[in-house]
Amino acid sequence: MKLEIFISLIVMIGLASLSAQADDRDSNPSCSKPDKPDAFNSQAQLDGFNSEVQQYQRCLYDFVHEQEEAIQRHQRAANVAIDEWNDFVRMELN
Repeated sequence: MKLEIFISLIVMIGLASLSAQADDRDSNPSCSKPDKPDAFNSQAQLDGFNSEVQQYQRCLYDFVHEQEEAIQRHQRAANVAIDEWNDFVRMELN
């Protein structure tokens, strides 16, 4: 039984490291932070800046949402793998 627990821990640690590596390329948002001028010379310039701020906020929100969805997918996949291992141990090794 101790061997089964040890192997289960190894599997879970391996899955955690794989899921962490799977999204390394997406670990930073590629959002452009707007540059605020020292002073706004016109209403059009202020409106343009405010639009850029909203785009920046939306980009970061979308990034966070995508990362949260990836977390959920990885957690489900890890749980399926753990269940598969536990079923194997229960059915084949006991």
